[in-house]
Amino acid sequence: MSGTGGRHAYLAAKSEADNYNRELQREQEEIDTVPDVEAAEIADILSQYGLGPAEYGPVVTTLRNNPKAWLEFMMKFELGLEKPEPRRALVSAATIALSYVAGGLEPLLPYVFVPRAEHAMAVSVAVTLAALLFFGFVKGRFTGDRPFLSAVQTTVVGALASAAAYAMARAVQSI
Repeated sequence: MSGTGGRHAYLAAKSEADNYNRELQREQEEIDTVPDVEAAEIADILSQYGLGPAEYGPVVTTLRNNPKAWLEFMMKFELGLEKPEPRRALVSAATIALSYVAGGLEPLLPYVFVPRAEHAMAVSVAVTLAALLFFGFVKGRFTGDRPFLSAVQTTVVGALASAAAYAMARAVQSI
């Protein structure tokens, strides 16, 4: 399961970077082949911010004289695209994969240290609920939500998801 989340994060970030690069090439081609049209687009963009020809004229000229800045301006203000971080795909994949591993270890560790399965399950449930409360509280603090409400919501959702997974496993086991 950890490979799936990490792989999806990697592919999403890679897809975003590929899309940016395609648009970058297309925009560069337009600057090279139809520079007057692209310059008019700069004027249109700047006029939307309340600038008149006297104000945006020098900006258009300056950008036309600096091809790299011109391309960056068009990417950001015409297309609304920011250059993605080069390592974002790998960092995103690794972060999600490690999160899956860390989150998956908490409910499993009691089975390593508690000899009887019935007791290990009770400890696993308690440890999992405590972890959900803790992470929900921390999430609430970082997102600006009310930490206690966030803790309760995270715990309830996690408990329901765990119960559903347990019920499905039991149902499949009985087939």
